[in-house]
Amino acid sequence: MVHLVIHLPHEAILGGPVFYRWMYPIERFLSKLKSYCRNKRYPEGSIAEGYLAEECMTFCSRYLEDAETRLNRPSRNAGLNDNDLAETYLFQSYGEPIGKVEIVELDDISWIQAHRYVLLTTIQLNRCASKL
Repeated sequence: MVHLVIHLPHEAILGGPVFYRWMYPIERFLSKLKSYCRNKRYPEGSIAEGYLAEECMTFCSRYLEDAETRLNRPSRNAGLNDNDLAETYLFQSYGEPIGKVEIVELDDISWIQAHRYVLLTTIQLNRCASKL
């Protein structure tokens, strides 16, 4: 694992941002398609049928006003409205924290130590990447 840290900056320089070469979203979508398979003898047809059924249900649920669907269900944060979220968070946040929320403030010495650690680690990684 120590050797991995040497290769990660080099890979980032060569490949660019990770989301351009990340397979996770594609694998999730393929897993979703695989879950549609009901008939093992004809997997392509049952996957196509399941995908079409979900698309039809999504399309039809957009026009249902009285029924609760996946698209119009209430937010999980029932106590907060959108204005409170906009004032509290920089990004839109979903869900609630589990457990006790603990806010820690660093004293001046700890802040300087953390800042120096980040700077020195970044300099060392840049030197290792430039040697590659």
